[in-house]
Amino acid sequence: MCGLIGVISKKENPDFESKYLDRINYALDRMEYRGPDNKGLWRGEGICLGHRRLSIIDLSADGNQPFSYMDGQYIIVFNGEIYNYKELKEDLIKLGYSFRTDTDTEVIVTAYFHHGSDFCNKLRGMFALVIYDRKANKVVFTRDRLGKKPLFIFEDENVIIFSSEIKFFHTFDISLEINPGSILNFLSLQYIPGPDTIYQKIRQLKPAELFIYDRTALTNSSSSYWNMFEHVGKSTSLPEIDEIDELLEKSIKYRLVANVDIGLLLSGGIDSSLLATYMRQLAGNKVKAFNVGFSDKALDESGYAKKVAESLDLDLITLNVEDIDEDNFIESIYHADQPLGDSAIVPTYLIAKSIKQHVKVVLSGEGADELFHGYDHYNYEKYYYRLGRLPFESSAYLLDLLSVSGITKLEKVKNKLKSINSFKEDTGVSRWTSILSPDLARKYIFNPHQKEIGSYETQFHNFLSQFRMNAGKLESSLMLDLVTWLPDDLLVKTDRMMMACSVEARTPFLDHELVEKVLMASGYFSNQLFQNKNYLRTLLKRKLPASVSSIISGRRKQGFETPKVKWLNTNLIELSSILFSEENLSANPYLNNENVSKLWQDFKKKKPGVNNRLVWNIFCFLEWYRQHENKFGFKQ
Repeated sequence: MCGLIGVISKKENPDFESKYLDRINYALDRMEYRGPDNKGLWRGEGICLGHRRLSIIDLSADGNQPFSYMDGQYIIVFNGEIYNYKELKEDLIKLGYSFRTDTDTEVIVTAYFHHGSDFCNKLRGMFALVIYDRKANKVVFTRDRLGKKPLFIFEDENVIIFSSEIKFFHTFDISLEINPGSILNFLSLQYIPGPDTIYQKIRQLKPAELFIYDRTALTNSSSSYWNMFEHVGKSTSLPEIDEIDELLEKSIKYRLVANVDIGLLLSGGIDSSLLATYMRQLAGNKVKAFNVGFSDKALDESGYAKKVAESLDLDLITLNVEDIDEDNFIESIYHADQPLGDSAIVPTYLIAKSIKQHVKVVLSGEGADELFHGYDHYNYEKYYYRLGRLPFESSAYLLDLLSVSGITKLEKVKNKLKSINSFKEDTGVSRWTSILSPDLARKYIFNPHQKEIGSYETQFHNFLSQFRMNAGKLESSLMLDLVTWLPDDLLVKTDRMMMACSVEARTPFLDHELVEKVLMASGYFSNQLFQNKNYLRTLLKRKLPASVSSIISGRRKQGFETPKVKWLNTNLIELSSILFSEENLSANPYLNNENVSKLWQDFKKKKPGVNNRLVWNIFCFLEWYRQHENKFGFKQ
């Protein structure tokens, strides 16, 4: 796990080094938290590659980057881990290659040398990497299949700049104009869907994208080496429990490959408890597990985590996050990089600080709910389709059925049904996780041309269309989170907050073979095993002692809820008062001062029907914008 930054000139520039070298060095110094173990810089004619290293595999200096291969004909900078690098290395040795290190980095660049652009298909892991092929005079950029590791690119007629984090572009003298459409999407979703970013001229490399810049022809090309949609609906049978078990065990074995200790994020829910059983079986030593505790019993899961830890003899470390302060929040927004309204970033950041004192790597349960339908909103969507996608006027009947079926949070359902008719296009299951529709969100932005600002609706509808080529409408809707919410919110939260504290998070449920197995079985999503994570519940009953499994496997999905309303009124009240002040709102050119101010006043008066998520979301944007205006503290 590391940090990347670099510059490629498109034109002859005799001042290249004097213009960029000091800036990249400065950025690398500021990026130390992403890789405190080594700082590396390589420069050639019109190109400079920088790297920060967090040592996980081959802790020696042999693993330092930028890494040179074939007498400097190939230079690589790489962020992530390749879990099957030993197997790939053995295959390449059989083909006549020799190795001078025990790093996965050398295996990657050797695979590129042998397989060319097809090398990505050989890699099993999480990664964002850049290879400078000096022989062919081209630069290769790529990213892992599910978008676990980030890579941002700025490109104009003179230069290409890339970085692991978008804030580091403030180091350079380039235009960083905010994208109003991204603000609209953020207010609606609480995150910005890629490949767009908060800045108009910066994009994210897409998951599984292979981007190549030819320095001779001065052209670039983009392709995908893995296509999620191609796997949908290919299976003619329902996966057996044992198949899922074998794939999970295989995935976790791969993710235990490291030369440092590995811990576990243990909430006490089904996903993390199941991971704990595999780790206890496979790790070979006592596992350290980390948990977040709240004094509010409705939010606290630490009691469940304690039961699991005791039954498996895990070393449990619980962090109470009631005492967050302004500094914690401000630092979380800084490290989130782009505007992110997921309030769980704060406790995730705090627990990452604690983890850093114990281990460098943790396993995390992201992806389980998306694959095995653990969220409440999947149930909402199923009833929504079964009842013929009724308009709001018929919601009373729908709510009655939901109540009989034991689905709670009916007020949330009721509010969502009110906004469904304001969506211009079908946005699938995201209709339930969104804060409000883009049309309703327009009320809170200021732009003289706001009606011309596009939203994510067309993009999400296009994703649904691709899923529907091999799946039904409901099944397609249930898969949408895998290409939207997961890579652009949940994985961002975990990756950025952990990397802020020099900790690597690994996600076994997102091994691409397991993902492919589930996608292929989309025609069987109506089967009971795909309801409410019953695959995982069944496995948990097999692996945990009966006295504990009966408690944990029967739990409803709780989610990583936080007392954000309480925070705004207590721990963060001074900061929130400043950010929502008339003076601060008037100085913000992107928000509708009057409507945001009214929302804040209604929130303070505790008026019924106030959208608390929207209040928190705007609060996060206001703090992010304050840091943006200060260029995140970067000098130029």
